[in-house]
Amino acid sequence: MQEYVLALGANLGDREYYIGQAIEAIRTSCGPILRQSRLLETEAMGAADRPFLNGALVIQSPLTPAALLQELLQIEKNLGRTRETRWGNRTIDLDIILWKDERGDFPSVKTPTLTIPHPELHKRLFVLEPAVEVAADWRHEEKQRTLAELLREKQKSG
Repeated sequence: MQEYVLALGANLGDREYYIGQAIEAIRTSCGPILRQSRLLETEAMGAADRPFLNGALVIQSPLTPAALLQELLQIEKNLGRTRETRWGNRTIDLDIILWKDERGDFPSVKTPTLTIPHPELHKRLFVLEPAVEVAADWRHEEKQRTLAELLREKQKSG
């Protein structure tokens, strides 16, 4: 079994409802939830013009990263996510942030459709803060830092 840190976000409609529905769908189709952060309200970014609720989960799953991505995309679709505008408003956004394999390593993945660690992870407080709540000691191997260390660096730099 592998473990994953997932980021959750929503800024359309009943944001708590969409996040709750996504969490239940993840539990059903991807694997058990080991830890869940609180939800944080954050400012809109990119083309989005409404505040977000953001959170993070650690899940355990038999799915490969590619298979997990396909499940998450289907959950987003089922919850009304459309991809008309990059970084636009959305009912739900689900991202794989980090992955811990069966050996306890934190491997990287780079394919045309998936990059782990998430390429924007270290730049976004709205991802780092909830992720640290659930996986502070997980390592971003490319940056040679734990999530907690990345958060401290981001908080210092603004």
